[in-house]
Amino acid sequence: MLDISQATNMLTSLGVSSTMAAKAAERTAQNHAGADPVTFLKELQTTLEQLSAEAAQGTAAGTTGATTTAAQTKPYQSTAALYSSKGATETGTTQAAVKAPFSNLEEFREWESDLGDTFAEDYEVPDYVRMISMSLSGGDQEVVGRYMFFKNHPEFAADYEAIRSGKLSKFPTDGSTLVKSDLTEMPSETASFYKKNTARLLAAEGFNMDPTLAKMRTDGVVEVPDGVNPSEWLMNNRWTPDEIVAQNNRVVFARAPYIGLDGKGADTYRLTTYDSATNSIINFDGIAYDPVTGEAKA
Repeated sequence: MLDISQATNMLTSLGVSSTMAAKAAERTAQNHAGADPVTFLKELQTTLEQLSAEAAQGTAAGTTGATTTAAQTKPYQSTAALYSSKGATETGTTQAAVKAPFSNLEEFREWESDLGDTFAEDYEVPDYVRMISMSLSGGDQEVVGRYMFFKNHPEFAADYEAIRSGKLSKFPTDGSTLVKSDLTEMPSETASFYKKNTARLLAAEGFNMDPTLAKMRTDGVVEVPDGVNPSEWLMNNRWTPDEIVAQNNRVVFARAPYIGLDGKGADTYRLTTYDSATNSIINFDGIAYDPVTGEAKA
């Protein structure tokens, strides 16, 4: 069975509230103690759906007659289509089409403190919020990270400000832009399955499992070698057309870009990395920033 804290953190990173994530992980662990990792993953998803349904029923009972906010944009179809120059210009979602509402860290702090706290009845968490959920809840300790993210993505800053005022996001909310696996490298049936079940794909990635092997394990197509821990095996091996090969999936996923469900979204998120040798935040363009002040280093 997978660790409860690991399951909780994975769900939180996918945009599930910390309270809901903890409940889902704990209930799954209680009801399925000793389950192999793939079974635990399936039951975790089922439990989360049950808890979400219970919460929705409770909310509906207390908000009878509430007006539902209509969707303000067309349904998301493709990472490439949404972030192409033409498509993004039409929706006003390109970086060039939007200017950040701040120019330095102090202005960002002020902007962030003035954000509203009203969400639409049918609000759905956009993918970019799922990706930086830990930073958003990190308080002042993570403020430079948030500043750099929204500085690099002024279109997300404008969108985030809007959804904090009761509007719906203009960006994907289905997790499709958070995919790191290349579906073209999977068997066609597996790729087709994951295209229709993005949450299952993200869950496998979140637990550092090779998605193809995880599905094969679920379908009974492959067996874990005798005496080998199933979780460790799924995390340290990868399917290929010729054979199953050793691979540290934790490292691979940590380094992999978010290419999206269609494999064309590698430039969607402009992220930073931390360089411990120089105590610097390295931006996507190679410029080094001070991790305390958020200012570019000379």
